[in-house]
Amino acid sequence: MIKTKQTDSSLKKPPIFSGPLRGIAASRDFTQALAREIVKNLTNIGQITTRPFRRGPTNGKKTSIVGEQPILLDTSVLIDGRILPIVNSGFLTGTLVVTQFVLGEVQHIADSSDSLRRAKGRRGLEVVEKLKGQKANPMAKYKVVSDDVVEQHEVDHKLVYLAKRWKGRLLTVDYNLASLARSHGVRVLNITDLAQALKVSVVPGEEIQIKITHEGKEREQGVGYLPDGTMIVVDNAKHLVDQNATVVITKVHHTPAGQLFFARLK
Repeated sequence: MIKTKQTDSSLKKPPIFSGPLRGIAASRDFTQALAREIVKNLTNIGQITTRPFRRGPTNGKKTSIVGEQPILLDTSVLIDGRILPIVNSGFLTGTLVVTQFVLGEVQHIADSSDSLRRAKGRRGLEVVEKLKGQKANPMAKYKVVSDDVVEQHEVDHKLVYLAKRWKGRLLTVDYNLASLARSHGVRVLNITDLAQALKVSVVPGEEIQIKITHEGKEREQGVGYLPDGTMIVVDNAKHLVDQNATVVITKVHHTPAGQLFFARLK
């Protein structure tokens, strides 16, 4: 009897199990399939977690990122101009935020038919350009945002609303705007207050030397100024105009605009 040779296909057929062995094989196949699925899921999770996470807007609207420690600049600060040396000095840090509606107001002032207003507006635009390129203070960033508050018509009210929303500070030289912002719980940085804080402290009885620049309003008075611009009215100094004189402070008078000193010749 001649034995036929088995084909390769017959050798590759998996063994057929019955009874308990069949259950074991099925369990083994299920375990392998489950393992492959777990590995696949873990791979997908790894791909997700390696991507940068970005929080989407919660209200369906695009939110503005104004940077760390936002400081909103109003129109008066830009046309005033002192903000630039303050930033360059390094005393001010944070993100200087200028809104498009503030820039629009500065541009409107620069286009004024009044020569003085036009000059102030152009100075404001120059300050904006210099703030953009300033490198003296790397801790102070500059950012322009297009956010607006359509339900508010006044620029001051828009600024207060945004400063409160962003939990930022408002930088101004406008007394009325500063008062409005403080009444709404907004922190205010007033350059006028800063200037007053930097005034030279002089007490009655102190001797100083100044130049008498012009005559005073009262008879025989002369007027001079400290380096910070503080006025000193000197009795009987009319004849010393354009000359230096040593004077003794006799009185300090506080006004809303700052201090005013009265003195006599030594």
